[in-house]
Amino acid sequence: MVVGLAACSSSSSTTTTTTTTTAATTTTTTTTTTVALPSTAASLSAIKSSYSVLFNLANPELAPKLAVVQGATTIKAAMEGALKSVIAKEAGGASVASAKIEQGTACTSQSLTSPCAKVSYEILTPKGTVLMPSSVGYAVYQSDKWLVAKTTICTLLGLENAGKAPAGC
Repeated sequence: MVVGLAACSSSSSTTTTTTTTTAATTTTTTTTTTVALPSTAASLSAIKSSYSVLFNLANPELAPKLAVVQGATTIKAAMEGALKSVIAKEAGGASVASAKIEQGTACTSQSLTSPCAKVSYEILTPKGTVLMPSSVGYAVYQSDKWLVAKTTICTLLGLENAGKAPAGC
């Protein structure tokens, strides 16, 4: 399996320009904030790790899963319930095929923070066979780490809940 990660750039930048005009002078101040992203290889590794921890449902511990999901505290109860389901016993991790780092409107159009990554993955059984093929989800870069986007887990929790998103999603 070929694993690839395409990066739009290695950092994100925000520029703010303020102009003040008085009768005698005009002053312009520009401030640039840069958020450094890890290398593409480090980003792919971190995204793979987050997806693997989340989807290793054979391990019923909730705390590690909450640690790798964006805004997980709001869906803690739904995740606790999902970990007790029959389906949870079938999942043993995830295989990330690719992740494409995106920024700006590519993220915000998906209701994600920027930067984000579009992730192609498969959910695996504990023996490594494919349980759920060709899936697409997202990751977000927050507080210096890559997290599985809340929208990704909420979509899957909704599938298990007769198509209804659980509370907190």
